[in-house]
Amino acid sequence: MLATFLHIGLYATLGHTKQAVEKACKNIKIILCDHNMKRQIKIRCEEIYPHIHRIILPLPGRQPGPVNAYLFTGAQTTLLDTGTSRTARHLEESLRQIGVGFPDIDRIILTHGHIDHYGAARRVVGRSSGRAVVSAHWEDRPVIESGTEISNRQFSKFYRLMGVPLVFELLFYGVGLVFSSLAENCRVDLRLSDGEKIQVGNYEATIISTPGHTRGSICLYLEKEGILFSGDHILGHITPNAFVMLESDFDIPRRMSQVEFYDSLRKIESLAPRIVYPAHGNPITDLSETAAMYREQFSLRRGKILAILKKGESTVYRIARRLFPEIGGKRLPLEIFLAVSEVFTHLQALEKDGMVVPHVRRGARYYSLKSQD
Repeated sequence: MLATFLHIGLYATLGHTKQAVEKACKNIKIILCDHNMKRQIKIRCEEIYPHIHRIILPLPGRQPGPVNAYLFTGAQTTLLDTGTSRTARHLEESLRQIGVGFPDIDRIILTHGHIDHYGAARRVVGRSSGRAVVSAHWEDRPVIESGTEISNRQFSKFYRLMGVPLVFELLFYGVGLVFSSLAENCRVDLRLSDGEKIQVGNYEATIISTPGHTRGSICLYLEKEGILFSGDHILGHITPNAFVMLESDFDIPRRMSQVEFYDSLRKIESLAPRIVYPAHGNPITDLSETAAMYREQFSLRRGKILAILKKGESTVYRIARRLFPEIGGKRLPLEIFLAVSEVFTHLQALEKDGMVVPHVRRGARYYSLKSQD
């Protein structure tokens, strides 16, 4: 899945030709066409609790799988996440089966600023004649409204420091262009904060700030019912990405996504929800088992990174290619970003724990094991 802040311009940096970019985009578009976006898709929705419906919307690719949007009917008809702009008609048909139209929606709550979660919000607002109030955490508001958090130049600096070859930067610009077609930027009317109470349908929900996957990721907790809507913070079938949090005023991100993700996980565990409804995949009834799986995978990945560094210093890109040797094919530019992000955020945590040290040489950031002297 593409982090939405990478909806970046194609021609602004590095002097790449329009022809080269168009060729890259043509190859990347196969990613979208190879999947079920153009097929007849069966509408899937179900009532999971009185006046709460789960709507399953298609998404290209195998992981993280279809998007779960949730509709709360009642006093304050609320839609939690929207899917992409390309699945707006599927969303509309699902709502119609429930007896609700876009004009009936009072509020849209966005769990975070990724295209598969906010992509159709603007269309819903437009069909409601602007009456639907769009709500999101204040830290993800910029990306939802503009599609970007950082400049092209800043992204280029980060990729160069990670040691990523120039060709993959070019190809990733193409990915950004193609994926941007899955979302329309949307004004955020209400900025949400941790601990805030908000009405969804006939229920009272508490906003739980869970940074890690993005800066402004949130969960909704129905305390009386013991139900948590986790967005992408908790998924039952895969470990969520703790994406690198790039910054507009600093070349190396200061915020530590992995550290924040696991701090947020402990915060959710303390709530002890009865059931978790994620934004992808099936409901989770054993949060402790899922959390244990995350921590096991985190520990295994740390160990593999340290084993690579035992053979000598390396750039983030080189570590990523050794850690994920299987990546390739049409999705390679996207997979390289995901791999670099994963490795860098783990190295941040390892550096914090005093296990690795970085240094810059020839414009790239190298990591090595810290001497135990």
